[in-house]
Amino acid sequence: MNDLALVLFHKQSTSARLRFARFGDSMLAARLEAPADEGVLPHPGALTARATDLLGLPAGALQLDTEFEAEMLAPGGTVSVRLAHFTDIDPPFDALGNAQGRFVSITETRGISDPERDVLRLVYEHVIG
Repeated sequence: MNDLALVLFHKQSTSARLRFARFGDSMLAARLEAPADEGVLPHPGALTARATDLLGLPAGALQLDTEFEAEMLAPGGTVSVRLAHFTDIDPPFDALGNAQGRFVSITETRGISDPERDVLRLVYEHVIG
């Protein structure tokens, strides 16, 4: 298995406050399974489209970060994790809440799996620089 998953974040343009989308005990907003017989990952654009639909957001509300990709160990294989950010000035709190998610800071990620925490550390370093 080599699935594709997506982590979402919002960086406030005026204060640089960084928030991550969290869904229960996971930081993964969407996931696509790679066809077992092909060995090729789906295009990450399909992943952002799935997340946009899940959250009920308009097209263009999420932008894929093409410079980030990480591998995460998961039961049955690895998951290729990509990154996207919300394009609006303010985080879409209501949309995330309607999808049973919430925005959290990096210090509020207690309870996620160790592999997700490792990937989130890489995301944080990538975004902050």
